[in-house]
Amino acid sequence: MLENKELYSIGVVERDTGIGRDTLRIWERRYGFPRPVRNDRGERAYPEDQLRRLQRTRRLLDRGMRPGKVLPLSEEALDEIEAGLQSEGSRQLDKTVDALLGAIRSADAGQVEVLLRGQYEKQGMRAFVLETVVPLLQTVGELWISGKLQIFQEHFLSEQLIRFLNAEIASMQKSAAKPLVLLATLPGEEHTLGLLMLAAMLSSNGVSVINLGGEVPMDQIGLAVSQFRADAVGITFSGAYPYQGIRKHLLELRELVADDVVIWTGGEGVRRLRKLPAGVTKFNSLEQLPSFSGVSVAPPEK
Repeated sequence: MLENKELYSIGVVERDTGIGRDTLRIWERRYGFPRPVRNDRGERAYPEDQLRRLQRTRRLLDRGMRPGKVLPLSEEALDEIEAGLQSEGSRQLDKTVDALLGAIRSADAGQVEVLLRGQYEKQGMRAFVLETVVPLLQTVGELWISGKLQIFQEHFLSEQLIRFLNAEIASMQKSAAKPLVLLATLPGEEHTLGLLMLAAMLSSNGVSVINLGGEVPMDQIGLAVSQFRADAVGITFSGAYPYQGIRKHLLELRELVADDVVIWTGGEGVRRLRKLPAGVTKFNSLEQLPSFSGVSVAPPEK
């Protein structure tokens, strides 16, 4: 959202880049970028060109580059790096992803569903999520940042994926059994597509899943764990979630639920956490589905 015509608040920048405000302040001191101005309330505010550069920076960090290497670069150098990465990414995109992008651009919901279903039936849920959905979302994000896709097109894809995954999850849950895993995000965390992909992968392994969705109050999660007799709770944090509050919230949750209830946490927001509360386990990616004593969600051995 554009504020005061040309300036974005730190909260908006955090939300639209996935870079936490603490990190933004550290970069400001250490690297001299970003360079916020102060609004009439004395708060940090960021011009649009800095927001766009931060979005580019985030994409490069996701590709494995380090802040100290990216932030001092000129715009020309960034252009060269991005062009190379986009060229490499284009070579790796398969025909299905290209076709999905075409369907998104033409707003053809029926074709998106046909393509998603065809790929899912060919790959199975795990490979579908990791090899089709994740690369597709990354590509769409890059195209949006470069101005080659509109926001409504990105939202259109998200809604189609949500509809498709929810339908498949509902079908798989008919034959699901113990353990039962309850999934949610906490208030302030509105990003839930990753949570849905996790629910889909767990469901494909025969795990019972109750997905409460986004921004669930802590006390309600505790009540739900008790009501559903959950064996585990999964909480995800995006990079936009306030970093300084994550460990505190996980500790609160650990104290709220019974000791025999396993707590998992994942997402960009927790990757930097070096020390987790006792009784909380982190998984760093969807490829690392958590498995713990008494609560196994790994695929059955063949």
